[in-house]
Amino acid sequence: MNGSIIQYRALAVLIGALAGLSACEQKAVEKPQQVSQQSIAPQPVNEKAATELSLAIWQAGEAQVIHAHAAVETLQREVDGLLAQPSENKLENARLAWLDAHREFAAALPYIKLAFSSGELRSQGRKLLLSVDSWPAQAGYLDTVPGYSESGIVNDTAIDLTLTNLRKQHRLTAHEEASTGFHALEIMLWGPTSERVAEQFLAKSDGEKPEALAVNRRRELTRLIVKGVEEDMAGLARRWPTAANSLSRPYLSLGPVARLQQIRAAHTRVIDEQLLRRLPESSESDVESSRAADSKQSILAIMATLQSNWIPTGGGGLAVLLLDRHQVTALEQAFVDFESLLLRMEDPIELAELTQLAQARKLLERIAGLMAGTTQVPVSDQDVMPVSLPVDGE
Repeated sequence: MNGSIIQYRALAVLIGALAGLSACEQKAVEKPQQVSQQSIAPQPVNEKAATELSLAIWQAGEAQVIHAHAAVETLQREVDGLLAQPSENKLENARLAWLDAHREFAAALPYIKLAFSSGELRSQGRKLLLSVDSWPAQAGYLDTVPGYSESGIVNDTAIDLTLTNLRKQHRLTAHEEASTGFHALEIMLWGPTSERVAEQFLAKSDGEKPEALAVNRRRELTRLIVKGVEEDMAGLARRWPTAANSLSRPYLSLGPVARLQQIRAAHTRVIDEQLLRRLPESSESDVESSRAADSKQSILAIMATLQSNWIPTGGGGLAVLLLDRHQVTALEQAFVDFESLLLRMEDPIELAELTQLAQARKLLERIAGLMAGTTQVPVSDQDVMPVSLPVDGE
């Protein structure tokens, strides 16, 4: 890609590891092209290269999860600073920290999908993602909204504000009833109508039970939500290393080629379950971060990770090992085309033209098909080797 996509520090781990794979990959792919397109078989996978690449991708995932957790810790500090001394400047700092943490988390999503790919772990992975990144989030479930001055958990004093209780309330009767995760916190920082001001976080000491006042409950709710995100990400980071033997055991127990196939399956699921969902199908569709206007950047962050795994800067990657050279070229171009299209679209993405959104969906479907190896790329005339026909009389 042209380099304008969001860059993440974790990619250096993967790129460095891939540098040593070139020789292995060349042995697998540099073979004389002496057969026609119709008889070309899938490229054999070099097991040594598959071993090194599958481990490099797992380690890159560990690095990205660590970066995401660090960004969440920064977010927690900024929120604590806002609550300690509310000001417009501190509110803006907390919002910027939210944006950074959420994009780092988005970049980790393909790795998280991979980590929880095995059947024994999938329910855990789903629970984690719903806790951290459930969306859309209904503002009225958490806070006062126009026309409903007593709405939300901030006004419902029957709910004791503890993290345990918030987790119980999360998605209690409907999927949009988010009380934990990034998007619940997004509502608290931007406000139900994107008009939050720092004054709404000023503590009050009126009455016999000041802790029951809506503003004080808003403060506590905000503190607990960010605490929950930090706890979830810290737990994920602890489980990731190969020595921890929690997430890594099912993955490492596979053969190297099977690991690559598991990565392939996880990445195609990311496109289906994450990326396509983030592209609204109409101007009235729910988007991931409607208040923070971050859905476009989240997509770019996820795509940066996929691209770094499949066609990284400097060569190598999953594409060279799993696809034929025509599919590799087509996949590389599809990444470029998708990024170029996305950067031309309105931000927030729900304001984009419907024709652009439809084109983006088609490109994502093409990328998924190429990754899966099910989309075949016709050979151009330049790739067809001329055949010498006998001359009459010879």
